[in-house]
Amino acid sequence: MVEFCPECGSILRKRSCKCGYNNQNSPTENVDGTSLIDIWKPPFPKIIFCKLTGTPQDKLNTILSKGIYPEKLKDITKKLKNHLYSCCNCVYYNEEIFHCQIKNKYLKKESICRSFEPFEEP
Repeated sequence: MVEFCPECGSILRKRSCKCGYNNQNSPTENVDGTSLIDIWKPPFPKIIFCKLTGTPQDKLNTILSKGIYPEKLKDITKKLKNHLYSCCNCVYYNEEIFHCQIKNKYLKKESICRSFEPFEEP
């Protein structure tokens, strides 16, 4: 029988998923003993691209409507699909206590939300 992840819909292999569902290695509590929440609701790749490059969204939409798809946008899409962007890469996440300043919640490192804002990439 094939089982699917209730979080992201992927096929479960050996009872764990890439999105972090049922992952035994990730911590479930922070230092204070507060339980950690796992969220996977990433923003659209276009929004992350605009935050990283400082490009207005209407200008990006114009570029995309001309059929030009920037390489960096392809890279961001690929990283989101492979779950390489997460709270660990966000400016609002305090890794020492697993706390998100925007959500004001204690989240697992593998989580991501719509307020995600990545560090500047070189």
